[in-house]
Amino acid sequence: MGEQVLLVYGSPRRGGNTDLLLDRLAAAFEHAGTPVARLRCADLRVRPCVGCGGCAETGECVIRDDDMPGVYRAVDRAAALVVGSPVYFLGPPAPLKAVIDRFQCHWARVNLLNRRPRRRRAGALLATAGSPSHSVFTCLHRIVDAWFEVLGIEGVANLFLENVDERGRVADDPRAETDLPAVAHRILERLTA
Repeated sequence: MGEQVLLVYGSPRRGGNTDLLLDRLAAAFEHAGTPVARLRCADLRVRPCVGCGGCAETGECVIRDDDMPGVYRAVDRAAALVVGSPVYFLGPPAPLKAVIDRFQCHWARVNLLNRRPRRRRAGALLATAGSPSHSVFTCLHRIVDAWFEVLGIEGVANLFLENVDERGRVADDPRAETDLPAVAHRILERLTA
């Protein structure tokens, strides 16, 4: 299977709960013979979208002096996309949000220039939160869903783990043990369909 799954590491905390989930998922994909690429948002130099509207004419971002050209290529090339993110004040951490916002040029392609994505791809969101309330994921989920829609990605599986604030807490969480293989299965199922 030559199609690649891109894992987007949205947490700025290296080795935290979100990273542990993504690493475990990567191992499941690699065990199935599916290549994995990783994109760690906190390691990227990403200037924020300035709302200039320059992409409305061409579908291309006018900001070219940061790491986003490589991000666009990686996301566009991926057969499936899995985003991992903790919840920070009900949304994604700043490095992940900056990346998502810079896909305004893709929004312009779809909604202003009528250039739809060539294919429907599979996607998933793995999210963690320290809050004991499951409702804390609502805003993050809507943001990632909006990003997926612009990219032509169908969210086929999600895993939301609340009440996992301490580093490493997901390692002992039975939901990660039972639900993470189902996420991998749903993505792999779509890749082989």
